[in-house]
Amino acid sequence: MSLFKSKPKPAPYVAPTGAVTLTRAQFATTMRVRPAFRTYAQAVGLARATQALDDAFTENLRGMAATGFWQFGTSGNVGNPTQLRCQGDTELGVFFGAIDMLFGFDKTKIDGRATYLNGLLGKADAGLLRVDLQANAETEANYYVAPVPVQQRPGTPVVPPKPAAMVNGAKALAWLTWGVQGSTAAFSQALANNTRSDGSFPLGPNHTQLLAAWQTMVPIAPAYRGWNNAASQQKYPSNVGGLQVLDAVFAELAARPMPARGDNAWYDLALYVYGAVVTAQGFTDGNKRAARLAYVSMLQSGGVPMVAPNGTLGSRLGDML
Repeated sequence: MSLFKSKPKPAPYVAPTGAVTLTRAQFATTMRVRPAFRTYAQAVGLARATQALDDAFTENLRGMAATGFWQFGTSGNVGNPTQLRCQGDTELGVFFGAIDMLFGFDKTKIDGRATYLNGLLGKADAGLLRVDLQANAETEANYYVAPVPVQQRPGTPVVPPKPAAMVNGAKALAWLTWGVQGSTAAFSQALANNTRSDGSFPLGPNHTQLLAAWQTMVPIAPAYRGWNNAASQQKYPSNVGGLQVLDAVFAELAARPMPARGDNAWYDLALYVYGAVVTAQGFTDGNKRAARLAYVSMLQSGGVPMVAPNGTLGSRLGDML
């Protein structure tokens, strides 16, 4: 007979099984300590990274399939859920891995956009972009029709010709609204709000000013872009990453001396800004419209005649494909 009774062996650990529910707050708390998020936050700043977390969770709520569980790539928005449900811990791990991957993709695309735009700025500083514009200018008659001259009645005072700046403004608005269906009032107001005639960089040190104009020109754009499996197939970053790229461009231009008014170097910088807006894709829709506004604002501030790039040059400036 044993003097001491043996202790019962503890039962082996068994991972919980069954469905797992994840709230928005739980998702954010878990993601914040993961290396992929920390790397991303270092690239775009904590505020933007936090916004990206919220966008990623919202987007993946659309991944709730008819089964009631999340599936990467599904975009059904079944039942308008507010929480994410996975079939178990394994599927939850797949979800977090997918988000890690998307943050990595976005960081890589941010870096790629910045590298491309550094090269484009080099071409602008060398005067190469305006040379391209000379060979690829949009035919003015395609977007602008001069008003019919008013017949002078005998004995009335002579009507002086419109100032060149006013004519340039009319041409700029005509190109900005070329192809727009419906009212163009928002475009007219956006151009008026962003027109400078003092030779300064007209768009401010970050995207805020252009964003305000974009919101009036594209009022029904989606709230965000990215954070699903389709994002991995796109060359451009999410709108969060795109605004990071655009802010770097605007901050650099706002800090550097602009050319003298009337200098043809304004065409180079305007083309660079156009390419930057299209390339960064900081807005969820209507980036080309925002790029056109930025372009004509540059020409207006620089006091140079309106010359618009054609579609061939525009596509070449914006590295999207």
